[in-house]
Amino acid sequence: MLSLRTKIVLRLSGLVLIVGLVGVILIYVAFQGAPTVTPDVTTPIVDTTTPETLPGSDASDLIDRPISPEEDTGGLPVSDVAEGGPVLTVQLTSSSIVSPTLVNGGEISYYDNRDGRFYTINKSGDVTALSDNSFPAASSVVFSESGSQAIIEFPDGSNIIYDFVTEKQTTLPSHWQDFAFSQNGSEVAGKSIGVDPNNRALVITSADGSKTQVVASLGTNANNVSVQFSPSGEIVAFSETGSAQSAFGRNEVYLIDRQGEAAGSLIVDGAKFAGSWSPDGVHLLYSTADSYNERPTLWYTVGYGNNIGAERIKIPLETWVEKCTFKDAAIAICAVPRTMVDHGGFDHRLVTAYDDVYQLNVTTGRSTLVGSPVSNVQMSNLNISDDGSILYFTDNFGRLNSMRLK
Repeated sequence: MLSLRTKIVLRLSGLVLIVGLVGVILIYVAFQGAPTVTPDVTTPIVDTTTPETLPGSDASDLIDRPISPEEDTGGLPVSDVAEGGPVLTVQLTSSSIVSPTLVNGGEISYYDNRDGRFYTINKSGDVTALSDNSFPAASSVVFSESGSQAIIEFPDGSNIIYDFVTEKQTTLPSHWQDFAFSQNGSEVAGKSIGVDPNNRALVITSADGSKTQVVASLGTNANNVSVQFSPSGEIVAFSETGSAQSAFGRNEVYLIDRQGEAAGSLIVDGAKFAGSWSPDGVHLLYSTADSYNERPTLWYTVGYGNNIGAERIKIPLETWVEKCTFKDAAIAICAVPRTMVDHGGFDHRLVTAYDDVYQLNVTTGRSTLVGSPVSNVQMSNLNISDDGSILYFTDNFGRLNSMRLK
């Protein structure tokens, strides 16, 4: 039998061996790290890498591609009526058109430069020819308020007034340009531009060419005068020929009446003035390029009587008056770029952002988002049907589109 001493020695040796084995195991685990777990084959694996190019697409896929309701809406539902969110629009023409003008309360008349003819299109997209006559290669077209007449300028300098009702045309002097109809269509204002600056003038003529009146001499200021009748017909042009009012970019714009006199003046902040009369002819909505960053700014003020320039309101929308249209005397609809850049007020081409549509209460200056076209367009030539239900506009390709407002 083993002695007591021997038994104790064996037990101690076994204990040391066990402790040593445990230590080796702990050291092995510490240096090997966590065990690798093989995923179950049913677990989906998502590829989060982004390919440089998408299969089956090229640059043409990114141009003029209709955007589905699921795209670029931020998850918001898309409506076919403008309700303050993403809204669908309808393309009414397949090619670019010229001078779209609202007629008959809800139709649009326009010139198609593909065939040189004039047409009218209704809300349903039905097209009717205004005349069987063709006027190829017109360089400029101006419709009368009713759409029954148009002033057509051609590259060779010839100008005519065409009456779609009587199918008669009146020839205007070739050195006349920059035309505008009076509201009732009975008169036309324009600039007579002679070679000698002393022979340049603002003129008014009857629509049948029977009577012409020289309103004011233009001299070297022809480019600073914009021809535009007020609804009453008393004001015929705006003239940016006033003196600078301060070192902070304030300028004076004269309102020229039929007698060639300044019926009043506006003190405006910035340059590049452009104005639009309210339907009642009492107020003006106008835009300038801000003197600080040359972004477009909108203003609303009195444009008639003894208080011209009074009650001026700055509108908190960065857009040009050319992208606005009046719904009634108090409400305007404007297309507003989603982002604006410095100097954009001077040069529209610097602004490449797409437009949203805002409703503007010009009497208070308050604006409300009407809709964001999911087609992603730059909007021009806005017209609203008389019942306020349809907004017509041309997109960045010059095609006519419509948006339902109600």
